[in-house]
Amino acid sequence: MTQEELAEASGVSRGYLSCIERARVDVTMIPLRRIAAALDVLPMFMFTGADDDLSRELDKLRYLSAREAGRVLKEWVRKIQRSFREDQPPNSRGVLRRSE
Repeated sequence: MTQEELAEASGVSRGYLSCIERARVDVTMIPLRRIAAALDVLPMFMFTGADDDLSRELDKLRYLSAREAGRVLKEWVRKIQRSFREDQPPNSRGVLRRSE
């Protein structure tokens, strides 16, 4: 699937997809869900190349309360965002620039 096809299928602009691909923006859940739906995958599978590792981690969530599972998921997202930021210089406010 090309970026143009994904943009059309997800309703997310091609420019924004390009910024996501190059880790120039922090992705919020709404576009992430749209992209995942267009790709027919769960959003969490977009964060790893190792499905087995992710499956084990997701399985652990079954035994947590909803509040605790939400906290764990938020922490995963923070870690992923930090890993993307390590390769990108922040602007003067410490925030990645968003351009579409």
